Amino acid sequence: MLDAAILEQTSEHLRFFMPELFDEVPLHITRRSLADDGTPSWSADFSQWFYRDGNKRIIDELPGGRYRLKRSMRQLRKVAPREHDVVWRVLRGESVEQIAQWLNERAIRGGHPERYSLKDATVLVVSGVDKIALWY
Repeated sequence: MLDAAILEQTSEHLRFFMPELFDEVPLHITRRSLADDGTPSWSADFSQWFYRDGNKRIIDELPGGRYRLKRSMRQLRKVAPREHDVVWRVLRGESVEQIAQWLNERAIRGGHPERYSLKDATVLVVSGVDKIALWY
């Protein structure tokens, strides 16, 4: 199987990428309309992001690598779409066992003969995360 050091490095990369991906700054700050007091009206996404957990965010908390990570994920989707899907699911919190099951169900629905073991899914995760880390 895979070396323990490789798996640990993959875990470190995933721990680094998760906040970058899901703690992202919204793309639109305003709704292009005015609030009752005449000031620009914030978009719902920005308002939820700004008042996370009921507290205002400090601007210094802005994540710096969001765009780099999204660019790396887009590149992975072009080069290796299956690895992209697997990495995306891991970043969303699914286990490798759940991903292997999902891959098999998708292959059955699509009428494809391949089946994925836990080892196959693990290799796809490691390979995908390695590519993202290289392009990041």
